[in-house]
Amino acid sequence: MGVLIAGAGPTGMVAALALAANGVECRVLERRAQPSGSSRALGLQARSMELLAGMGVAGEIERVAYRLSGASMMRGDTELSRFTWVPPRSPYPYTYVLPQAGLEDILRDRVRAAGVEIQTGAQVQAVTQREATVQVTLADRRTMAAEWLIGADGSRSRVRAELGIEAAGRETGEIYYLADVVLDKRPPFQDSAMWLGPAGPFMLMRLPGTAELWRIFADMTDTESSAERPGPGLAELQTLLDERGPSRTRITEVRWTSIYRTRVGLATGYRRGRVFLAGDAAHVFPPFGGQGMNLGIQDAVGLAWRLARVEHGAPVDLLAAYETERRPVAAATIRDVESRRRLYALRHPVARALRDALLRYGSRIPGAARQASLQNSQLDISYRSGPRRPLVHGPRRGDRAPDAPLAEGTVYDRLGIGHFTLLAFDAAAPAGSAVAGAPRSVGGTVEVRIDDETDPTGAARAVYGLRRGGYVLIRPDGYVAYRGSDGAAARRRAAACTGAGQTV
Repeated sequence: MGVLIAGAGPTGMVAALALAANGVECRVLERRAQPSGSSRALGLQARSMELLAGMGVAGEIERVAYRLSGASMMRGDTELSRFTWVPPRSPYPYTYVLPQAGLEDILRDRVRAAGVEIQTGAQVQAVTQREATVQVTLADRRTMAAEWLIGADGSRSRVRAELGIEAAGRETGEIYYLADVVLDKRPPFQDSAMWLGPAGPFMLMRLPGTAELWRIFADMTDTESSAERPGPGLAELQTLLDERGPSRTRITEVRWTSIYRTRVGLATGYRRGRVFLAGDAAHVFPPFGGQGMNLGIQDAVGLAWRLARVEHGAPVDLLAAYETERRPVAAATIRDVESRRRLYALRHPVARALRDALLRYGSRIPGAARQASLQNSQLDISYRSGPRRPLVHGPRRGDRAPDAPLAEGTVYDRLGIGHFTLLAFDAAAPAGSAVAGAPRSVGGTVEVRIDDETDPTGAARAVYGLRRGGYVLIRPDGYVAYRGSDGAAARRRAAACTGAGQTV
């Protein structure tokens, strides 16, 4: 067995899909006997959708998800301000609202279709590492061995505990009600709204499906005890809606409820030997902005393509960059989410008045909505190091590779989770290379010629800033590994991922 994956949530199943696409044998171990139906996570951002598209999943998500257009700040039935999402440059320029349970259903079908076994009722109890393998012992005392283990088993990760890795963080002390409800009519705003009253934030968000299905997110810190109890009932939720949300709106059905105690945590390390952490096992934080599930999906892809390359002969050093790239992204996201949480949780009336005025003013600043939309989409995540060069146009090493139309299809049509892509601008491709989407072998490099014939409008050359020629090597996860004028150097860099040599 090449890779064992602990956890059949979005992170674990995306890792399995990426490994299978690269021809790596893997198995998913899930402690639950049945899917939980939990729907805490909701939104899929543009960067995650781009990655899911490479696995053939994004189209199905588009068909069933709700496309969020913005968020309103309310007082009673009055809209004080509205932040409208400005679609960033991406084939998937929205926040796609889909409860986690729905996404897991889609991924589960795809994983099984890819020939990967999801073994339910398989709870990891112990992890033992050897020189060339890692062994897991399950709660029923069965053992399994593989070359690598991915711990994608959630915020209370057993794998992380077995590795002795701390999740540095704390409980924030805040308690929220979550509920999916059916309303008797559409509320007085478009599709997402927040009321920032003296008891903390109260939010409503449109869910996919019928127009009357909504998610309630209510801060209950001031009234709810810390004792464990079932989720809120219809009468309690209706009282909250009457007191803190829109008037004259009735809840006719409660589909799902939960009590959520917010916590912030970041694993002090993402790896010990042959074992890696990803998703909530590596980082956890409140759901403001819909970032957590997306970070997990991107963790999974960033780790899986590297593991696959090592399985196909690349040097093990390639794996070191997983933590050095992904952990700072999680740390930055936690800082951003924490600033939002503190802002929304203000109780002092003067502080709340200043905050509300700031939010109303911010919604009217030209360009603010565009920047907020870009940040929320996670398209601005970059692994670039070194100083920025303001006179150099186009993506640099470590940046996300942008899409652009070609004579046939787009640049993104040539990318893939199973190979590197070399864009050769105004250069003749070598004989025998794969050009413009020709058939390829897993683990190889697709070379795409970009010239007057394949790029008649010059859009690709413009967005990459290479009107006079050059080369851009794109990794399987869609980030730039090389940019320059030396095609041989770019090819050597790609070849290093299937044999000895420099890693990228």
